[in-house]
Amino acid sequence: MARISFIQNLSYEYLGVMYLSSLLKSKGHEVDCFIEHGQGIDRLVKEAARFNPDIAGFSCTTGVHRWSLCVASRIKKIKPEVKVLFGGPHPTFFPEIIEEAPVDMICRGEGEYALLEAADRLDERNDLSTIDNLWVKKNGQIFRNEVRPLIENLDELPFPDRNLYVRKYPFLHKSQKAFMVGRGCPFSCAYCFNHAFKKLYHHKGLFVRYRSPENIIAEIKAVKAQTPFRTVYFQDDTFGLDKDWSKGFLAQYAKQLRLPFICLLRADAADEELIRSLKQSGCTRVFFGVETGSENLRKMILKKEISDEQIFQTASLLKKYRIRFRTYNMFGLPNETLEEAFKTVRLNIKIKTDYPWSSLFQPFPGTELGEYARQHHLIDTTASFEPSFFKASLLILADKKEIENLHRLFFYAVKFPYLEPLIKECVKWDLKKFYNLLFLLGYLVSYKMSERISFGEALRIGMENLRNFICDDKL
Repeated sequence: MARISFIQNLSYEYLGVMYLSSLLKSKGHEVDCFIEHGQGIDRLVKEAARFNPDIAGFSCTTGVHRWSLCVASRIKKIKPEVKVLFGGPHPTFFPEIIEEAPVDMICRGEGEYALLEAADRLDERNDLSTIDNLWVKKNGQIFRNEVRPLIENLDELPFPDRNLYVRKYPFLHKSQKAFMVGRGCPFSCAYCFNHAFKKLYHHKGLFVRYRSPENIIAEIKAVKAQTPFRTVYFQDDTFGLDKDWSKGFLAQYAKQLRLPFICLLRADAADEELIRSLKQSGCTRVFFGVETGSENLRKMILKKEISDEQIFQTASLLKKYRIRFRTYNMFGLPNETLEEAFKTVRLNIKIKTDYPWSSLFQPFPGTELGEYARQHHLIDTTASFEPSFFKASLLILADKKEIENLHRLFFYAVKFPYLEPLIKECVKWDLKKFYNLLFLLGYLVSYKMSERISFGEALRIGMENLRNFICDDKL
């Protein structure tokens, strides 16, 4: 059987990797994961090489891809025969990364059956160059294969491999467990890769798919029987979008489980019937995207057709049913002014956001807004993508320093509205390191409270990933 390693820099349990692992193991292949975990790249590479993998897999977002290339290069020096496979958003939308020396294959789109086929063929010593979803180097050529149809019946996949991470890295265990009820998003927001993903899979099957309620509940029960936990986190971006499916699922969930849970909604898809059902089923937290306090920027630049009024209505209903909520917000949007950035603060104050969360917009390749920024020469060509979207903006902005500082102080600006006059002065000051510390403290509090985990869990996981925020990404 083939041996597959998954290598990553963040100390985080990725559901996608766990799905890949469970399918591979169900067919007899050996799988292990390797996290940098503060030990440094040299020790990570030696540890991964000792596993003697046939495939070294990296799930890459833009920014993290440079770290992955560095690690892959070093693994190749020790084990030149290993097949390095890059998957995830960056190779899906920037497939030219196959041309980098250490990369042997990339996987575009859904990876379960493509990776399984690659493992099977390696085990049988068969050719890899014709596997759907994969681009493969062979004899100086690159074979570019089409994506296979989307997985129609998600219930056919085995449950994620929950032992993959915590067996080896027990500090990743949390009293909250993540689940997915489906795949696919029907929207095409300009800052997201989704429009390109839909284009990639045009005529390749139903894009938005849901698991059966019975299958999801069976998974939660299985995980609960194996590892006690107190909160379910449904990570889908569009939970509740299909009203009929949601009604049926929530009824069964309330009857069979009624564990406290967290989910993500869209403000334009939430009505009183849904939010009442969420409350009755055990929902304690809802996360949704505000993105910006400027309705014009939200609709015209971000292409997110959600009005301020819909945000107010959703927040009001959540307050009525005593469901606390976290909002997602972005600063440093193309052509954003400091006054527009402060509108984001004021909107969150108005809706009384329980857990304010913000990031800095990143003009990722493959996104409509990323291309807009390039075409309008808004990107600072001396900057490069960071693994973190909390650290710095890549855009050329008139109020760049002030907007970045407001992002770092966002938690305090929302939770303590009377500080606005002071914060308007503070954003002008060159106190980046101090503001970073304040940001991390606010993020820790918001993360702990919004995700219903203990302070110890939040601190432990935060410390494991702190390096990705405070260190320069120079490899």
